[in-house]
Amino acid sequence: MGRYLRIELLALLMLAVMLGVSYLIKVKNDRMRKNLFSKEVEVFHSLTIETNASGVTSRLYTDYTVKEHEEIKMREITYIGKSARELKSKYGRSAGDLFYLDEDITLLQDNGYYYEADHAVYDKKNDLFSTTSPFVAYIYGGNIIHGVNLHYDITRRIAVAKNVDAVLFTK
Repeated sequence: MGRYLRIELLALLMLAVMLGVSYLIKVKNDRMRKNLFSKEVEVFHSLTIETNASGVTSRLYTDYTVKEHEEIKMREITYIGKSARELKSKYGRSAGDLFYLDEDITLLQDNGYYYEADHAVYDKKNDLFSTTSPFVAYIYGGNIIHGVNLHYDITRRIAVAKNVDAVLFTK
C-alpha cells in the first residue's frame, strides 16, 4: 500500500511540473509574438499626398516608412509643402504636424533661400523650420549665414538665430 502511495505522489508531482513548464512556455511565446508583430505599417518607396478642397497641399516621398507604437519613422525623406519647395532629410520621425529630422537636412524655398543643417524640426501646420544644430543659409545670390538655433517662420519670412556669422553682399 505504501509503495502505491509513493508512485501516485510521484505521478502527481510530475504532472504539476509538466503543467508549470507548459505555462512558462506559453508566456514566453506570447511575449515573443507581441515583440515580433509590433509594426502596424511598413512601407517601401512611398508617396503620400495631402489634399483639401482647393487641391494638393503637400507631397511626402520616403524610401522607407514604418509605424509602430504611435510613432512614424522615415528614411530618405522629401517633403514638398506650402512654402517649402523641397525639404529633404536622411532620417526623420513624425508626430502629428511635426517632423523631427536628422542628417543631411536641406530646405529649398520658393524664393530661392536654401538652408542646411544636421538636426531640425519642421512644423508643417504653422510653416516653421527650427534647427537644433548649427546651420548654413544661402540667400540672395552669394549671401551666406552661419549660426545655431535657427527659428524660421517660412510664411512671414522672419528668421531668428544665435551666434550668427554672415557674409552679406549689398548693391
